[in-house]
Amino acid sequence: MDWGLLITFATTFASILALPGPNAAFAVGQSLRYSARKSLAVAVGFMLATCVHGILVLSGLGVLIQGYAGALVLLKWCGVAYLVYLAIKAFRSGVNIVTVSSQTMTVSKMMLSAMAVSLTNPKALLASLMIYPLFITSSGTYISQAVALVAVAMAISFSIYATYIVGASKLGKHLRGSKWANKIVASFYLGAAGVLASKST
Repeated sequence: MDWGLLITFATTFASILALPGPNAAFAVGQSLRYSARKSLAVAVGFMLATCVHGILVLSGLGVLIQGYAGALVLLKWCGVAYLVYLAIKAFRSGVNIVTVSSQTMTVSKMMLSAMAVSLTNPKALLASLMIYPLFITSSGTYISQAVALVAVAMAISFSIYATYIVGASKLGKHLRGSKWANKIVASFYLGAAGVLASKST
């Protein structure tokens, strides 16, 4: 694949992914609750969801899914409900979750939760539908180009959300012992739910 085109794709994809949204808010919320090292599972979950979106779009299934607007709406509201549930759970917690919650969620569950948040965001799929086809050319095989694009997208996804997680963990150090910690974590989950709810399909 042409390196210039791949660099342009990487720049475009990164600029879209770096914008704060439900994924970023979820990553920050998880990082505040758990250690940065453990929360990297969230970045892995988002990376795997990026892979799923890429496969759906580049295999042609994305166009088929886009035709079922009702299914996309249902997915979106499932994601909103999950994030609201996390917010309520954090708000009602009687202990400082920034301090003592490091062992309450397994790495695999954290990764699957991140995938659920990303895959229930219809805008992520629709954005992928618009971006990937722009960078497929007639030169070179379709499979090699598709694999290159998805691999680059996965690397960018992990890097961006890992950056959010590490940055949030530094904030978490200042929140340990604070009576506002639970409310701040809950607000990030609610913010993610609000952003996701506001996304039109």
